[in-house]
Amino acid sequence: MKRLIIGTLSFLFLSAVITPTVEAQTQPIHSVPSSHASDNVKKLTPFELVSMARQGFFTEQGIPGSAELISAHHTGKLSAEQLVQAAIRADKLSPHFLKDRNYLNAVDSQLRTLTIR
Repeated sequence: MKRLIIGTLSFLFLSAVITPTVEAQTQPIHSVPSSHASDNVKKLTPFELVSMARQGFFTEQGIPGSAELISAHHTGKLSAEQLVQAAIRADKLSPHFLKDRNYLNAVDSQLRTLTIR
């Protein structure tokens, strides 16, 4: 009987300690806290943006997917700016990222790391 009570109390204690940690990890990566309800900032990390492009999410905006994406970037037919513009047209990214030089450099860096598998 003592073991059952100790086991139950241990379980409840561990559950109380672990639950807040798990809940904190469930927020989307690209969520951006906003101080105003009217601010509708759409943000993708450069990695997420390039990953989506590689998967073909922006083909309707003229951005090729998969190996064609990699080839277009390596041959100079696709720039980070063009990819950001496509994401803005697809309503996946806020327009102010087109003027953010650090963001554009990070997108370009992600594009340069792509290789054909």
